[in-house]
Amino acid sequence: MQSAQKPQHIIFMMLDDVGHYNLGYMGNQEFRTPNMDGLVKEGIQLDRHYVYKYCSPTRTSFLSGRLPVHMSEKMAELPDVYGIDVRATTVAAKLSQQGYATHQIGKWHAGSALEGQLPMHKGFDTSFGYLSGEEDHYTQMEQGFIDFWDTDKPAYGKNGIQYGAFNFEQRAVSIIKAHDISKPLFMYLAWQEAHTPNQVPEEFESSSISFPLKRTYEGMLHILDSGVGNVTDALKARGMWENTLLVVSSDNGGRVDGQFGGNNYPLRGQKFTDFEGGVRVAAFASGGVIPKARRGQKETGLIHVADWLATFCKLAGCAANDPAAQSSRVPDTDSLDQTETLFSGAVSPRQHKPLPISSDALIVWPYKLVLGNQKHRGYWTQPNHPNSTAGQEDTGKECPRAGCLFNIETDPTEHNDLSGKMKQELSKLSKTLKQLEKGFYQSKVDPKRGAEGYTECSSQEDWAKAHKNFAGPVCWSAKNEGSSVIFGDVSYV
Repeated sequence: MQSAQKPQHIIFMMLDDVGHYNLGYMGNQEFRTPNMDGLVKEGIQLDRHYVYKYCSPTRTSFLSGRLPVHMSEKMAELPDVYGIDVRATTVAAKLSQQGYATHQIGKWHAGSALEGQLPMHKGFDTSFGYLSGEEDHYTQMEQGFIDFWDTDKPAYGKNGIQYGAFNFEQRAVSIIKAHDISKPLFMYLAWQEAHTPNQVPEEFESSSISFPLKRTYEGMLHILDSGVGNVTDALKARGMWENTLLVVSSDNGGRVDGQFGGNNYPLRGQKFTDFEGGVRVAAFASGGVIPKARRGQKETGLIHVADWLATFCKLAGCAANDPAAQSSRVPDTDSLDQTETLFSGAVSPRQHKPLPISSDALIVWPYKLVLGNQKHRGYWTQPNHPNSTAGQEDTGKECPRAGCLFNIETDPTEHNDLSGKMKQELSKLSKTLKQLEKGFYQSKVDPKRGAEGYTECSSQEDWAKAHKNFAGPVCWSAKNEGSSVIFGDVSYV
């Protein structure tokens, strides 16, 4: 592994609803993503990078270092009563303790019902973005509220001015320009693209794409790529790039049904499914700290989004475990250090142990169990999807209730269900998942019950009436000390 003489700057970018085949470096010649394509060429393509099948659990998993089954598999909008348990220590808090300046930008969607779930109380020095799962790219409106937050208060006067990606790009660049480069930087930049609503400035649309849905969706990827390029250019201009690790990942596979422009070709399935198209996403690592011998390579080892906490801690000199888990019944971290896999090409530690993707899916390498509880059928799309018509192209088949069994090493597109031929292996994985279920955990807060230390608990509507129609946490604490929040009788299930 390459060692650094000083702590590395760490930038993690989360993309939203970007399909496996929606980037140029994946072979899609219609999509203009030259900046990300170049970063992959200079870095490492993470070919088997796993996340949850939809967004909030993935974000909570990254931040907490827990697999979604050990923190949250659910999501809500405003207020978000799921997400990060306030007792859990985040990757940002750990890096902050190691002297990092920490900043969150863009989409949060990791819990917002309690003040203690906000980025400023989960280890971030500053935050700038929205708390829910989606919003209008221009007005920052969601559910009739203005969802725009600036560290410790609503972002009054900053909404409705310009397209959302410009807001986040400008904040990221301004932080980099003002950063004291003698201090390590951790930035979590969660882009809004390419989540619905389907909106993009006309100048970013391609005149060579005739189908409106694809033209808009591709334009959203193009504006995203432009933002990624401007942020990395800012790092290079400050002389920070050679000492930076950049990791980029989508939060889930693209959605390919109805009016959604994603494409996960050649993988099976989409967002909301446990098939590879929903959970094995486009991801890569780049930056000056990537060893020259590893640049331009494809890493095929299993990596889960929860693993970045341990990996970043390895680089920063902190422990991956969470002391808070010892004093509560919150599960400890699941994060595995992937530095040797990343920098040396060593076999991923994930390939030696069971990996529950969700309550309905399990990988015990090289086999994968997918139970028949999928919200959408596991269908496949063609490289040109969507083209002239929206929606799936091959409806595929439902998995039986007992589940499908795939060898994802030899059959990564999940065309060959082995459940009928390998009943012993199917039974083995089913029993393993059933045993693992005993340790599954779901965070949840109930603002209506109130909580010790939270002096005001109200509805989102009442909170917005008192704050110029801006959304915000419905329970606020009057007993803050630095980044700590006192919590009490909150309902956890």
